[in-house]
Amino acid sequence: MRVLGSRPLSLCLLFAMALTLSAQEVPAPQPPAPAIPPQQPGVAPSELDQRVRDLEELNRKLAEQLAASEARHQEQMQRLLDEVQAIKVATLPTSGASAAAEVTAAQPSSTRGNDVVPRTTQERRDAAVPNYRGVSRLPASEERLPLKGTFGQGFDFQTEDGEASLQIHQETQLDYRGFEPSGEEFARSGFYVPRVRAFLTGRVTKQWEYMFSFNRGFGQFDLLDGWVNYHPDDRFQIRAGRFMTPFNYEQFAVQNMWFIAPERSLFTSNLGLNRMLGVQVWGLLFDKRLDYALGVFDGPRNSYEDFNDAKDIMGYLNARPFQKFDGSIVENLNIGGSFTYGAQDNYLVPAGWRVAANASNAGTADRAAPPFYLFNRGVEERGDRAFWSAHLAYYYKQLSLIADYNGAILRYAASNTAPTSFVIPTHGFSVAAGYFLTGEEVERRTIVVPKKSFDLRRESFGLGAWELVARYNMLTFDNNLLSPELTDPTLWSNEVWATNLGVNWYLNRFLKVYLDWQHADFGRPVAYDTEPLRKSQTNDLFWFRLQFYF
Repeated sequence: MRVLGSRPLSLCLLFAMALTLSAQEVPAPQPPAPAIPPQQPGVAPSELDQRVRDLEELNRKLAEQLAASEARHQEQMQRLLDEVQAIKVATLPTSGASAAAEVTAAQPSSTRGNDVVPRTTQERRDAAVPNYRGVSRLPASEERLPLKGTFGQGFDFQTEDGEASLQIHQETQLDYRGFEPSGEEFARSGFYVPRVRAFLTGRVTKQWEYMFSFNRGFGQFDLLDGWVNYHPDDRFQIRAGRFMTPFNYEQFAVQNMWFIAPERSLFTSNLGLNRMLGVQVWGLLFDKRLDYALGVFDGPRNSYEDFNDAKDIMGYLNARPFQKFDGSIVENLNIGGSFTYGAQDNYLVPAGWRVAANASNAGTADRAAPPFYLFNRGVEERGDRAFWSAHLAYYYKQLSLIADYNGAILRYAASNTAPTSFVIPTHGFSVAAGYFLTGEEVERRTIVVPKKSFDLRRESFGLGAWELVARYNMLTFDNNLLSPELTDPTLWSNEVWATNLGVNWYLNRFLKVYLDWQHADFGRPVAYDTEPLRKSQTNDLFWFRLQFYF
């Protein structure tokens, strides 16, 4: 008789495990299967061997069925995961790069060295097929940095290491302008919105900065700024895109929110080169006592298009020679100058010159600020153009003083077929001063934080900061500007003088009110209505502006 060992017992245990796995669920614990009893009397060895062989064959078939079942189960689970992943991606907006990155980060993957090895069907498809939807997807292993948010003079979001940041600012200005005399066509009294702007600025690394801003004022809603700045060191930076050109201290160094008077001087408002497309190198030298900028730009002011191949060269210098003399009466003295030169072949923007408004071709600008000169239709700026400027800016305790002199040689053609251009020499100057009655001290024109913000509650009573302001400025052109080919000389003047007197009220660091009276004198009477024709040699503007900026 053959003696049975552990082999039948092992086969029985395998058989029980196979039945359990094939059911694809974990059963409750069962008592151990009874061992095959010892050979009973009367059972022949050959019959017992046959039973063992049958059990082995059954165990083999069950194992095959179990493997096939596991394979089907894995395939079904993978198909379900792929469908869920496809639904998540399909619901993303085409511009939602961050959301796509989150979905991609959730995909399972394995790594080999520094490479991401796709495991799922969706990952394999993403790796093989171009991303036609335009959604940027980061590899699953890409690190996401958390953001810290604060609010001060705007919303500020930064990564914890300070490498990347985003600042959000907003500016709104509401004016009431009362003119004397007033007209329906020009200088119409009423409410105006000269600026509504949104600013997005920050950096993607500590060396790469950016800014995008949008504006709606007298013209249409449009891109205002759009630039990238490489900033390896304060002494040397490179900026490219559309931005404020480095000409004239009043334009380049002072933002509109912090003007002494509500708008820039006559020369800068009408002839300032404003924003252009270009590239410049700039920085701060000698312990930040010298600002410099040198750039190449398209040339057309207030425009996105250039109509000739020539480019304009611009340069700017501003020195604070006594900046290291802390507390000295001359510590915050600024002196400097700027220049620009280039050949032009451009449509006119603006097509006329005004008091109390930035350059614009919008019809509402004529009603919001009396024009003293309008070009004939079809006139173009053509030929060499040169500008130069010298400035002095002085700040001491509560006092601000800004003075500049500007000159230019301009050339205008009567039409695009005119054989020659008219040469128009011009010059202008401005002197503006502000003094804080409430004791706030300034080092430059920037954010003002009142010693006591405006508040009528007894426990925190305050009246804000109050600044007395005054400005005198003028602008004059050569008599060639009154040529009939360029304008109607019976309606307009080539000379204007303007005086501003008023007070600036800073309710808090976000709200500012201008209360201003502006008196303009023209070299000859100018039209403020054409049907019927009415003219005046002076114009008075009673100006209220509420400004909100954060």
